[in-house]
This record gives sequence, C-alpha cells and structure tokens, in this order.
Amino acid sequence: MMTLQTEDYSSLKRKLILRDSLTFLSLLLVTIVLFLLTFFLFRSFTTHREELAQRWSARGQTAINAGHPDQAIVALRTALSYAPGQRSCELLLAQALGDAGHTEESFNYFLGLWETQPGDGFINLSLARLAAKKNEVQPAINYYRASVYGTWEGDGVVRRREVRLELSRYLIAHQDFSSARTELLITGGNAPDDVPLAITLAQLLEQAKAPHDALTYYRKVLAQEPENQIALQSAARLEYDSGHFDEAHRLMEQAMHQQENSPSTHEATTLADKQMLEDSKRILELAPLKKLPDNERVTRILKARALAKKRFDACSTQLSAASGLSTRLQDLTTKWASKDATSSRSALLNDPTQQDATLQLIFDTETQTSKICSAPTGDDALLLQLAQFPKAMEP
Repeated sequence: MMTLQTEDYSSLKRKLILRDSLTFLSLLLVTIVLFLLTFFLFRSFTTHREELAQRWSARGQTAINAGHPDQAIVALRTALSYAPGQRSCELLLAQALGDAGHTEESFNYFLGLWETQPGDGFINLSLARLAAKKNEVQPAINYYRASVYGTWEGDGVVRRREVRLELSRYLIAHQDFSSARTELLITGGNAPDDVPLAITLAQLLEQAKAPHDALTYYRKVLAQEPENQIALQSAARLEYDSGHFDEAHRLMEQAMHQQENSPSTHEATTLADKQMLEDSKRILELAPLKKLPDNERVTRILKARALAKKRFDACSTQLSAASGLSTRLQDLTTKWASKDATSSRSALLNDPTQQDATLQLIFDTETQTSKICSAPTGDDALLLQLAQFPKAMEP
C-alpha cells in the first residue's frame, strides 16, 4: 500500500515538473518573440527617422545651393526634429539662418557650436563674416585669425590661405593697411609660385598702399610669364609712380606692342596708359640725366631753365594781377637773380656743381609755383614730376 502511494506521488511530481518546464519554455519563447518584435520595430522606427532626417537635410542643402535659405531653414529644422544634435545639420541650419538675413540668430547658433569646438576653422570663419555684417570690426578680425589657425577638413593649407586673403580684403576695407600688408606678405611667403595667386597678392598690396611690395610680386609674375599683360601694365604704372620712368616706358611699350599683336587679350590699354607712355617718353627726353654726355646734359638743363623761368614769370604776373601777392614768391625771386639763373653754357660745361645748382632752381620753381599758382601743364608738369623724384637723375 505504501509503495503504491509513493509511486503515485512520484508520477504526480514528474507531471508537475514537466508542466512547469513547458510553461516556462512557453513564456520564454513568448518573451523572446516579443523582444525580437520590439527590437525590430524599434530599429525600423530608428532607421526611418534617420532616413527622414537625411532626406530633409538633403532638401535643406539643395535649398541653400539654390539660394532659397528660408526653405532651407524649414527643411533643416524638420531634419533636426528627427535627428536632434546632428552636427552637420546644425551647421547647415546656422548657415541658412545667416543667408536668410537672420544675422543675430545665426551668430548665436554658430556661437553655441563654437563653444563645443572653438578651434573649428569653418565655424570661426562663419562667425567672422557674421561679426563683419554686424559692424563688429575687432571681433570679426579675431574670428578671422582664429579661422586661419583653426582646423579644416580637406586641404587646410588652401583654406587658410583663402581666409587670409579674405581677412586682408576686410582690413583694407577698414583702412588698416599695415595689418593687411602683413597678412598678405605672410600669405605670399607660405604660397607656392603660382601666377594667379601672385597677381591677386600684387593687386591687394596695391590696395593696401604697399606699391613696392606689389611691384615685387608683379616682377615675380613677369619672371615666369614675361608676356603677362596684367603684370606688364600694372608694373609699368607702379614704376612710373615711383619715378622709374625709363622702366615704366619699357614695360608699357611692351604691353601695348603685345596687345597690338594679340587683340584677344582681356587687359585693354586705357587712355591713361597711353598718356603715361607719352609722358614717360617725354620725361626721358627732357631729363638732364647724369649719365648723359656733358654737352647733352647742359643742353637739357638750359632748356628746362627756360621753361621754369617762363613758368615763374607767368606765376608772378598771375599773383600780381590777383591781389599783389607776389611776395609769396620772394624766395624764388631772389634765386632767379642769382648766377644759377644766368650761368652761361660754357660755365655750366666747366662746372658740374653749377649744373646741379641750376637744376635745383628749376625743380624749386616748378614745386613752389605748383603750390601757389594754377596747376602746371605740358612740359612744366613733367618737370614737376622729375622734381618729385630727384633720384631719377641718377645713373
């Protein structure tokens, strides 16, 4: 009897264990199925959100490229609602806000991005441009310089060079020529021998009131491309303004000759260039250069003295007729009574010191009368230019 009860109990226990095991396995399977289903749905939802974010971000980029920043703002904000904190999308939104004229909002947006990446070159450049729009000059300059030394994706060397050039233009626009010159010279020092870049640097250095440095870059261009029309004409103008009339004449003559042979050139010769060529030629005919034979030099000095005397007499007459102000020419009047005004040809030939003294009288006359009387014309105007560059007389 006891044995039967024991067997029944064991059988019942096995059944209970089996039932519980099956129940557990069933629950486990249900749980796994639910987990897999939930995971699949979650991944599907996440993937869908990412796809939507990418789709709206692409629409925003397209709208920016098409010049429709307002449409881009809507698209990019929608993209960020699907993918909050996506940095590329945030950068595009900040850019779109600026393009749409929301300068302050764009600046603040970029500033928030800058706080997490203060060394990012693009962010600093964007802040510089926005600060410039807000007329915040020094902050703009600071952000430009931070952009130059910041990190860039891709060809950082080229991007930094472009930023320096942009900074230089900004400094020139605000009359900070010294700083602009420094930035341009640094750019040139770090740049390869590239003709278009050298032309750009030369033109910007001209704008920065650094003609000597500009001329250096034009010469570099001509060393590589002797027939470069832009460099020839620009260098000729700078040489002329520096008193190097012979070199100015040579360069401009070459530029015009080349243009005649290549009418397709994009750099047209202006009336001012043609006048400069004529003036430089006439100056070289008038100038009593020290390298000339004594006979020729004295001939030119005597001719220039006659021109200056005529100019002095006309100015004296003009002042006397106006209000008796000829006393303003008293110093010149005294000089024109000295031997500098009366030395004969033979005396000048035998006395180089007297040649220089007579030449100084000529230059003083042209300089003083230009300040007191009407502006000189013709050969008098050209003698005045020679007076402004006495070293042009040197060999």
